[in-house]
Amino acid sequence: MIFRVILIAFILVLIIRFILRFVLPILSISRSTQQKLKDMQQRMEEMQNQQNQKQSRQNRPKEGDYIEYEEVK
Repeated sequence: MIFRVILIAFILVLIIRFILRFVLPILSISRSTQQKLKDMQQRMEEMQNQQNQKQSRQNRPKEGDYIEYEEVK
């Protein structure tokens, strides 16, 4: 009877140690990696928006400028 209780306790301790040493660090690493990936995607979107705004400003003709055109016959 005592041997059985000791064996069950030993197995529970091994399971808990496994969870604490291997499973929890893997979960924390995956969470931090996902967070960094989201941050990078957000920065890329911001950079693309800034670049698109710059291009739209450059492509837009200035008001008051004369635009030459050639008449097609």
